[in-house]
Amino acid sequence: MARAEEIAEILRLRIATGRLGPGDAVPSTRAIMRDHNVAMATASRVLSILQDAGLIESKPGRGSVVLKPDGSNPATLTTEGVVEVAISIADAESLTAVSMRRLAAALEIPTMAVYRYVPSREDLELAMLDRVMGEIALPDASDDWRGDLTAAANAMWRVMVEHPWFAGALSLTRPAEMPNAMALSEFMLGSLHRAGLEPVQAFTDYLCLLNLIRGLGSTLEPELADRAETGLTNDEWMDTRTSELRRIAPASGFPNLNRIIEVGYPYDPDTLLESGVRRFIDGISAHPGV
Repeated sequence: MARAEEIAEILRLRIATGRLGPGDAVPSTRAIMRDHNVAMATASRVLSILQDAGLIESKPGRGSVVLKPDGSNPATLTTEGVVEVAISIADAESLTAVSMRRLAAALEIPTMAVYRYVPSREDLELAMLDRVMGEIALPDASDDWRGDLTAAANAMWRVMVEHPWFAGALSLTRPAEMPNAMALSEFMLGSLHRAGLEPVQAFTDYLCLLNLIRGLGSTLEPELADRAETGLTNDEWMDTRTSELRRIAPASGFPNLNRIIEVGYPYDPDTLLESGVRRFIDGISAHPGV
């Protein structure tokens, strides 16, 4: 069985067992590429197999949704539904691809009709951010402030991986008013207060940790775009650049850089996130009053 057929079978079983129900979004080509480590052509073939089987409906810019058993699309036009379609477009391509004209085409309605559900492009983006922020699943607070803070960071990271455009759209200097963001802020600040930090220091460390996670998250979408364009993973691309790196950074002048060039670096954003958060929290533990 070809790789595309294997992945399609996995998704078919999710549909058959109800884990993916009528109207639910099917993983995008980017998500399939990421989750199954396959090329874009293979991921596209997966969706084609499911569509040919009458299980899903795929439309350019809208993504794919599970059909009812009779083959109809259960989607209805509501503000929430319009925002969901916009998120699907951003997940599949990028946030910049989400124009009102493009959204209207995906919804099969006139462009001006979109404004019945979202007043402006800015309002749409804010609604998208708030909707995705609401996907961050936080545990109940406990006496283990380290564990709670790590869990919050990981929950935020998982949402950024699922929606690669999300991190780059967030502003931490002039944040938008998002009701769904309040729970994350309160949870993380509570964890820092239980660590013994005063309010100003707690908020400072809260912003620093958010920026660490957001900074790593902002690399996800560009890397997916580069992989789609070149067909190479980050590690494979770096292998093609080794000779040039050695030329511009010879061992005689850059011995420390050459140490990592010689052993190679297995780039993994999940590893960077885990290491960065752990070391950040270790610093708070060592100097809670600073």
